[in-house]
Amino acid sequence: MPASPSAAEPVADRVAQADTLLCADRQFGDSAAIGERNLARFRLGLTMLARHDGEASHLLRTTAAATEERLRPLLYDPVLRNCFEVDLARLESGPLTHSSFAAHVSGYADAPPSSMAPSETLTSPHRLAWPGLGDTWVLTEPAPHGSSQEMLAGRLMELYRGAIGAGKEATPVDPTDGVRAVLREGAELLATLLPAAGAGVLGHVTMVGFARRESEEGPLQSMSGGDPLPSTVLLAPERCTSPWLTAESLLHEGAHLKLFDALRTGSVVRNATERVPIPWRIGSWTVIRVFVALHFYVHLLVFRAAASAAGEAVQERFGPPPAAEDLDEPSPGTPAARSGQYRTSAERARYLAECVLALPEQALTENGHRFARWLLTALRLVDENAPRPHAPAATTTRWAEQGQPPEVPPAGALQRIAPVDACALPGLGQLVVSPARSARMHWLNARSWTVYSLCDGRDLGAVHTAFAEAAGLPAGSEEVGRQVRDSVRSLVAAGLVTQDM
Repeated sequence: MPASPSAAEPVADRVAQADTLLCADRQFGDSAAIGERNLARFRLGLTMLARHDGEASHLLRTTAAATEERLRPLLYDPVLRNCFEVDLARLESGPLTHSSFAAHVSGYADAPPSSMAPSETLTSPHRLAWPGLGDTWVLTEPAPHGSSQEMLAGRLMELYRGAIGAGKEATPVDPTDGVRAVLREGAELLATLLPAAGAGVLGHVTMVGFARRESEEGPLQSMSGGDPLPSTVLLAPERCTSPWLTAESLLHEGAHLKLFDALRTGSVVRNATERVPIPWRIGSWTVIRVFVALHFYVHLLVFRAAASAAGEAVQERFGPPPAAEDLDEPSPGTPAARSGQYRTSAERARYLAECVLALPEQALTENGHRFARWLLTALRLVDENAPRPHAPAATTTRWAEQGQPPEVPPAGALQRIAPVDACALPGLGQLVVSPARSARMHWLNARSWTVYSLCDGRDLGAVHTAFAEAAGLPAGSEEVGRQVRDSVRSLVAAGLVTQDM
């Protein structure tokens, strides 16, 4: 863990440390690792859908088994990703007989492999958002040819209008050459200031669209899609009047998309309904929303620290950075509006960090504790007044008091259930498993994966002995007992392992 920032340490050095740190964590920061897990989730999810849609079963299983080269453009296609997520949600809530994903991908099943997503082929003229930095493309009104493309184009426009809250006649704004030039410059500036984190968030953006929308909260500035329009950033053309404004917008929305992908394969909170008061907004936020906001503010503060340390070459190329932060006024009637506090990004980041540190230990998963330490360590590099992260806790599973899985008796054969579908990621030390009778995926870390593999009819004592040998730990030690006990309890609770008495 990097040391606390020192006043004597140059800002540029601390920015470089923070930039590297924001991409170092394998669960939340490393885009390649995040992509590998999402690809595994995609393969397994398609296999799960194939169990329920008999008519499209062959297509779904064939797609799930495709090469990475063929699969990635499908996974990050905004329409197909939306269809996939909708299908999984329907599967969890009840029976699924017809896959929306299968219906929309069927026209492309026999097409030659292409780096272009199916939705991308609808655009004419075809334009890349930031050539040289990635294959992100610019949305224009689709020009479909044939029934398959017409169905895809119809869904794309439906999702676009749903995202911006527009009527059925609304179409994307066709950006001028000047707007597209500043969009490219903004991406290049972001990648120049933050070579690791900036380039990383850009890689999670598949499509950039331009839109105008008026609402009670004012005109649209920028937004990221999430489930309704995955892998997408939508901008008002006015956000592309300055490379600095564009870079900040792309960082904001790209960071949200990156976190969206990361959280798909690892939860951070145990209670999704627990809420935290937010003094600059009316009402309260869920803990996960607190994490999302803190994640963005940390990236933003690192970006602004990088801007303050930018050399002459950067300013000559992109112009000078803004002289000061635009203050964000609190909602009227809130404590912050009355006190004059929480108008800056730094104040809000510190408050959210304190909220995270004040959460009960059992409120977060192992991933959640790791996520908090990672973010707060990066924040301290660019804000010495930010709270210090807690020291790492012991790497054991902590169950909430409510709903705690029961102890597993020492006698009785522990047996993996069958059949299951699984996807292994040995390089990441993870296994994702879905029982054939289930509509859920279960992510196992290296420890739980090892214990799971040993549940082949042995009793608990035999699993202890074999795990100690596999892990290189003393047989009969307290550490072995704790790791095996926690893993077996979680596996039994998940329905992946049964015990015959």
